[in-house]
Amino acid sequence: MNTFPHKFKISSSSTAKLKYLKSKTGLTPNILSRYAIALALADENGLGNASVSDLEGQEFNAPTLFGEHLDIYEALLRQFTHQSDLVWDPVRHVASLIEVGLHKMGHVRSIKDVALLIGKA
Repeated sequence: MNTFPHKFKISSSSTAKLKYLKSKTGLTPNILSRYAIALALADENGLGNASVSDLEGQEFNAPTLFGEHLDIYEALLRQFTHQSDLVWDPVRHVASLIEVGLHKMGHVRSIKDVALLIGKA
């Protein structure tokens, strides 16, 4: 069985977007990343033509990124990978999902905007 990594890296672009969103919302990058993943997974287009140009951005430990629901995120990622007929590459898939989700969060300027995302995911 393919193992689930303990560390995840995201792109430098995603790192910059997370830093900006943190300054506007006060939410930490790991919480914002969870929202981004949920938004990307909820989109029927999946990753579409998304590609991560680099994995030179912020690094997260899996327990920090996924919190107490790590097992649920792993199951969701495995299901997504299977349904999308992708080769198992969880680090790249998580980075891509975060990238796609952050794009969908481009309008966020406050914690209120984040709260409104709950109905969209």
